[in-house]
Amino acid sequence: MTKKITKTKKNDICHGPDLNYETTVHPGLKNFFGYSLYKAGVIYRELSVHRHAHLHNLNNPECGVLYVLCTGAVTNQLTLGQDLGIDKATIVKIIDKLEQLNFVKREVDPTDRRSKLLSITPKGKKILDKIASVKKEVEELIFKDFSKEEKDQLTKLVPKLLEVLINLK
Repeated sequence: MTKKITKTKKNDICHGPDLNYETTVHPGLKNFFGYSLYKAGVIYRELSVHRHAHLHNLNNPECGVLYVLCTGAVTNQLTLGQDLGIDKATIVKIIDKLEQLNFVKREVDPTDRRSKLLSITPKGKKILDKIASVKKEVEELIFKDFSKEEKDQLTKLVPKLLEVLINLK
C-alpha cells in the first residue's frame, strides 16, 4: 500500500511564526482534479484565516460581506446571505460581528420596516485595504513557483470553472 504524504507547516519564515496546519494528501488521489482542487481550497482557507487573524479575527465569509458591501450596493441581510450562499442565521451572526466592529451599518428599509439595509462604514473600508494587503501576501506566497503566464491563466480559469459549475443543470 502507498503511504500518505503528510506535510506540516509551522514556524516557517514564509508563513509566519504562528502558522500550524497539517494536510494529508494521498498520492493515489493527488492527480485527481477534484481532490486537488478541494485540498488547495482547504489550504488556501487556512493561510487566509491565519493571515486575517490580526484583523479582528475576520474570516473569509466576513471579508466577503465587506467586499460585496464595498461595491456600493446597499442590500438587505436576506439578499446578501442568498447572494453569498450563507444561511439566515449565519449571515445575522456575521453582520452582528461586523456591526459591533463598526465595519457595517444596519438601517431600517424605509419601504419595508421588517427589512434591514446594510452598508459599509468608513472604518469598514479602511479594514478592506488591510484585507487586500493580506490577500496579496497570500497570493504572492501561493504563486511564488508559478510563471506569470501560469498565474494569469489560473486566475482566469478558476472563476470560469466556478461559473460553469454554477450554471450546470
